[in-house]
Amino acid sequence: MTGIMQDPTPIEIQTVEEAVVNALRNEIVQLRLSPGTRLRMAGIAEWAGVSLTPARQALRRLEAEGLVISHVRLGSRVAPLTREDGEVVMTVCNALERRLIAIGVPKLTDEDLDEVARLSEWRENAVQSGDEEGLIKASFQLRDLVYQRADRPHLYREAMAWRQRQQRYLRYARHAVTDSGVEFGREFTAFTTACLARDSTAAQAALQHIEERLQQWLQGMLEVKSE
Repeated sequence: MTGIMQDPTPIEIQTVEEAVVNALRNEIVQLRLSPGTRLRMAGIAEWAGVSLTPARQALRRLEAEGLVISHVRLGSRVAPLTREDGEVVMTVCNALERRLIAIGVPKLTDEDLDEVARLSEWRENAVQSGDEEGLIKASFQLRDLVYQRADRPHLYREAMAWRQRQQRYLRYARHAVTDSGVEFGREFTAFTTACLARDSTAAQAALQHIEERLQQWLQGMLEVKSE
C-alpha cells in the first residue's frame, strides 16, 4: 500500500468496559453523581446502552479506584467524601506530584516555558472572572506539562489515578478556593515562577504550600458537613 501517512496521530481505542468506566468515572468526578448516590447495575447498563457485564465490571474497576463502595446487601454507591479519605488522597497526590516536579521541572524546554506562561495567564484570568472550571483546568494542565516532561510513565499514571479521587474534593471545595482566589493565585504564581526558572526545589515547596492550604480548607469544610 502506498501513500501511508507519516507520524499519524495515535487513535485511542476503547473497549466497551473502558468506555463505561470512563463515562461513569467522569460523572462521579464532576460531582454530577453526588457522594452516596446509589448505583444500580441495571440502571448503569441502560444509561450506557450496554449489557450487565460491562456495567458490573465498571463498578468493580471504580471500586478499586476508591470512587465506588459496594456492600453485599446494600449494593453499590458513590463513595462519600470524608475527612479521613480526603487527607489520604491529598497526601498521596502531593507525594507523587512532588516527585514528578523534581524530575520534570529541570527538563522544561523553552517551548514548555512559553506554554507555562500562557497557562498561568489563563489561570489568573479565571480567578479574576470567577471561572471555576477554567481555574481547575488551567491549574491541572500546567502541572501536567511538567509531569509529562518527567518522562516517568508509570509514576505519571499512578498520579493521574489518584488525581481522579482528588478532583472530587477540589470540586467540592471550589467555592472556597475561588472566594480566596487572590490568596491562592499568589501562591500558585510562586509555583509558576519556579517553573519558569527551572527551579525544582522552589516548585516543590510552592506546590507543598498550595496542597497544605487546600487540605486545611477541605478538612474544615468536611468537619462542618459531618456535624
